[in-house]
Amino acid sequence: MSGPAFVGRERETAQCAAMLRDRVPAVLILGETGVGKSALLAAVRAEIEDFAETFEIHGSPSLQRVPYGVLAPFLGGLPTEQAGSRIAVLRAFWRRVEELRSRSESRLVLVIDDAHTVDALTAEVIAELVGAGWAQALVTSPDGALLPPPLMQLWIDGGAERIDLEPFSADDAQTFLEAALGDRVLPSTARRLWRDSQGNPMLLRCLMDEARRAGSLIERRGTWLLAAEPERRSDGLVGLVRDQLQRLSAEEREALMLVAVAQPAPLNLVEANFGGDVVRSLVAKRLVLPPDGADGALRLRHVVYGEAIFQLIPLIRSLRLQQLAADHRARQVSTADGLLCAVSWALGCGLVLDEAIYLKAARVAARLGEHALALRAADAVTSPELLAQARLVRGLVAYSSNHYSEAVELLEPSPELDAEGLLASGLLWLYSRDALGHAHDEIARDLKSLGEHEEKGPWDLLRLIFASVRGDYAGLEVGLAAWRSAWRASEATERSAAERGVAAALEAEVLACRGLLVESMAAASQALELLVSDETMGALSEFAAVRFVYAAVTAGQWDAVESIPVRFAAPPLHEDSFQLGATLACARGIALLRQGRFHQALEALEPTLEELRVCDSQHVFRLCAAGAAYAAARLGDWGQAADFLEDTRSGGRVSASMVRPLAALYEAAAACAVGPDAPALAAFEAAIDEAAQGPRRDVSLQALFLWFEAGQRDRLDELLAVAWPMEGQWAEAGVLLGAAFDEGSPDSLRAAGDALRSAGFPRLARECYSEALAQLENSPSRSDARLVWEGQRACDAELGERETAPQPSDSAGELTRRERQIVALAISGLSDREIADRLTVSVRTVEGHLYRAYSKLGVSSREQLSSAVGLAPENEYTVPQTK
Repeated sequence: MSGPAFVGRERETAQCAAMLRDRVPAVLILGETGVGKSALLAAVRAEIEDFAETFEIHGSPSLQRVPYGVLAPFLGGLPTEQAGSRIAVLRAFWRRVEELRSRSESRLVLVIDDAHTVDALTAEVIAELVGAGWAQALVTSPDGALLPPPLMQLWIDGGAERIDLEPFSADDAQTFLEAALGDRVLPSTARRLWRDSQGNPMLLRCLMDEARRAGSLIERRGTWLLAAEPERRSDGLVGLVRDQLQRLSAEEREALMLVAVAQPAPLNLVEANFGGDVVRSLVAKRLVLPPDGADGALRLRHVVYGEAIFQLIPLIRSLRLQQLAADHRARQVSTADGLLCAVSWALGCGLVLDEAIYLKAARVAARLGEHALALRAADAVTSPELLAQARLVRGLVAYSSNHYSEAVELLEPSPELDAEGLLASGLLWLYSRDALGHAHDEIARDLKSLGEHEEKGPWDLLRLIFASVRGDYAGLEVGLAAWRSAWRASEATERSAAERGVAAALEAEVLACRGLLVESMAAASQALELLVSDETMGALSEFAAVRFVYAAVTAGQWDAVESIPVRFAAPPLHEDSFQLGATLACARGIALLRQGRFHQALEALEPTLEELRVCDSQHVFRLCAAGAAYAAARLGDWGQAADFLEDTRSGGRVSASMVRPLAALYEAAAACAVGPDAPALAAFEAAIDEAAQGPRRDVSLQALFLWFEAGQRDRLDELLAVAWPMEGQWAEAGVLLGAAFDEGSPDSLRAAGDALRSAGFPRLARECYSEALAQLENSPSRSDARLVWEGQRACDAELGERETAPQPSDSAGELTRRERQIVALAISGLSDREIADRLTVSVRTVEGHLYRAYSKLGVSSREQLSSAVGLAPENEYTVPQTK
């Protein structure tokens, strides 16, 4: 079975088919509405067609009260007077089935979809056929629905096996979306749609279709992504929910609406109004989650149902539900989901809430990326004492949407905000102005004017943030020292956690630039601990998180990067509040570049670039584009590399000062690889010189590694000098590499290769092995060379750039007779001198033939020759060792 409707169910298909093949009398498939039961039936039918013939019987609510109603297509010849006879119906049905069967020797499988709507008499006929062994049954029914007693008895008696069809996992949803859309889908986009649908395939497809129709789900360069917040009140979604509600009883509908309005709704509230049986039915039908917590809170299983249900509740009924939930309101707004639910409903039906609740909801919604609700809630705030905070929410939404001009107007630092709000608004105001290309002198004057008569603490920190924005790390370091001294000398009250956290994040940035990366990670980690509050909607905590990620990647501690989303998933934050997904993906791609894994790096960076076009809150777009260009160039894809280079030069894009020089280095290296002419090489070398002689050790180290990767070996002493005092595995790799090449012996190069491969730097390790092999080219000890060659081959395999098993080269047949003879002798273990003596030629002649053979075979040393020509005992390259 192919097609997007059935992605992710291969295991269940095989399981059902195996049960039927093993003659299990009946297989019962249960699952919530929309989970894909009918699609699974179709897949199983295709799987078992080699040994069974299937007949479909469709349940129908309209025929549920009609005896044998769903069997009518098979009972055309039954006399009217016998229609009430079970025996006559059974015989007529079986006779008709036998007439329709195309293969009388195959087994019969009755496929019954929506079996809960089959009438009881039809169920008796089916159960009797299955019980007698005349047929097998493949049955579906929704969770919570009552099967007709005869079919239920099959399962009770052990004559049926049950399969519970679960919603998609996040990975299954990604696969489903890519199959449906026909191309790659950004992981963050797939996760958002999966989260909103809770993995229900029907809801997932509805959300996907509605997002495409609204233009929020778009395709760029072969990648689908959400360019805007998906609509939760669309006609398609509302219609789908209306269909679901119509299948419920009146009491179930009312109870579901109360849960939607009051969630997390107390169990006793719903039970008191509608009874425990109704609650149990909604849970069984997977419309409501099981009661949670000590008070048994009830929540909708699918969050998107809430907004659609709000659209379907008449105003009079809304007022009645409001009266029922009024006493619960204070507890409801104490939880994030309850707060958003209460405010969304209130805004929709005109209910007035306290403005502090609107403001709190606006902050939570903005943090979770629910921008439409955030703006609606912020607009409901009119109290003068809360207006500055509501304005901050609107500014953050504008900034997150790349609307920098609007953000500048909304985020101008205001003394009406507390220290935390002032730092958050000031940070994003500075970022927005930098993104718009405002002159730094002008920004400095405006900042001075705004804070001239205000308390020094947070305003001084804003000036230090501005030093970071413009890349003045010397000034930042001096300013931080002065700020700390003033703080210690002051008799004023203790600095707020926000102030101390921002100072620690800036300290981490300075330490990273000096190459003290372990200390930088510690400072950034401290900043994150201080900035756990969600009052600024994550602006400050993400400011610290980016500095932690940068230090971890520069230190070579790749795994530490993954601690950031885990940290954001812990209370009081929320996993869906993590807005740094694209920035983190860019960091992963750069880490892969530094490991020399260019294929994987390009796979990570290319889709990330498309996501950053939509939202680049940390201004890493140019770094991502330059890294992708470099990866493509190193892989020999010049056209793609040139396209990425165009992205680095696109207008309206600014790089964060922390990564700006790295982007320039990757851009210069990629440009030199794409067009390796004299001007490009000169520009690349100039970029290397500028970085190597600059004040930032982290940038100098990157520059010298790129120079080495370009095949240049004349600055290894500089690499060693820069890396030696730095912290982290990446610097240690520089020390190993520089020391090994400086010493130059095969043993030191092999040892360095082993250490680098073990540390996760396979490409640098391969360079060491290659140099060692060159040193061992004419060594009489072939065992040493073989050990080095095995290490190099392991690196090739790890990088995915060469087959690890011996593969005869197509070019082997192009060798001349003399080249084949010399290659065979080289493979047998003879040195160039021994081959020359054997063939009575000069050593230079042997070297010339080997050089040409290497070129034809695509190898770089004699240790690779056996794999290239595919040695075998009868192979023409094997030369008898006779004199």
